[in-house]
Amino acid sequence: MPGSVPVVSRLLVPGRSGEERPGPVAAEPGVQPARGVVHDLRALLPDEPAAQREVLREAVGWLVEHVDQPQVLAARCAELGPVVAQLGVPPQRLDQLAVLFVDLLRANPPGVVVRRDQEEAWATTGRLVSRWLADGAAAAAHEPASWSAPVVAHERSGAAAAVVTVRTYLPYPCLPGQLAPVEPPRLPGRWRRCWVGDVPAAGNTVRLHIAARPGDPAGADLVERTAPGDVLRLRPAVGPPAADPGSARPLLVVVARDTEAPARALLGALRAAGDRRPVTVFWPAAAERDLYRLADLAPEGALLIRDRFTAAAGGDWAGHDAFVAGDPAAVAATLTAVRAAGVPADRIRTAADGPAPD
Repeated sequence: MPGSVPVVSRLLVPGRSGEERPGPVAAEPGVQPARGVVHDLRALLPDEPAAQREVLREAVGWLVEHVDQPQVLAARCAELGPVVAQLGVPPQRLDQLAVLFVDLLRANPPGVVVRRDQEEAWATTGRLVSRWLADGAAAAAHEPASWSAPVVAHERSGAAAAVVTVRTYLPYPCLPGQLAPVEPPRLPGRWRRCWVGDVPAAGNTVRLHIAARPGDPAGADLVERTAPGDVLRLRPAVGPPAADPGSARPLLVVVARDTEAPARALLGALRAAGDRRPVTVFWPAAAERDLYRLADLAPEGALLIRDRFTAAAGGDWAGHDAFVAGDPAAVAATLTAVRAAGVPADRIRTAADGPAPD
């Protein structure tokens, strides 16, 4: 390997010898969310040719910059192994990487002639990467998966709240109502559960909604200090999905004032699926414009948005499924009220943000 690395490095990029190479990108190649067991790695790639070219550009850039550093490549692939396993790629399928790299090289960009020695160099690189990924995937049983998530946008949404948009180059599976455990780079080992809004999002972007609270250093860091260019780490999404996919019962959704994100994600998913069940959302919005923003996501069925939920709020809730979200104290208080209103305990799903276990 050491003797052949400089040659492989020169051959990885097709085109003229003086052509500008992509810059380094310290991240995984971008792909689309997987469903179930992935038997063909092509299923992890975007469908659009332009998106595929962007994926290839970033993958080529990072590999070219690091192909002469086998220790870095091996370590990075080993880190990605648990994520690959989490996405449903069987280890025995990773040998497709060599073929996939060559196929992508032929197709992107259009019109560039790929020489035989370049194909062989990519096939060799693919075999090495697949072996290192398989080694990492084998450790998935005892090594938690984590996603590198560069920050692409940071918007303050209040005095102690923010929406942080990140891009995960490998897909980040998440269902409406779930939370993402997030580690800020300045606080290693401090994980913070954040709401994920707008599920599923396009382009492997994830919008994290954070409301910092007293005694919440990770939340404060994400709101006050995080900026585009920072690289966060995400662990697998936690908590139950907001809605039972096998139920047709109407939905009662009760969220705290700073917990709009799971309601948005749920309404957006119901709308995308053409789900027609009635939904009632209780959300004490800060302003009328916020209510209109939520109403824009109305699903196919009837949507009613009201202010605060109490056991005396009126209505027959016994035939509903319920989802309650907010900070731990708000969830506990609301859960009591929802039960008192007649919703059976086994039909109530809850989720709370805040610090996560290390």
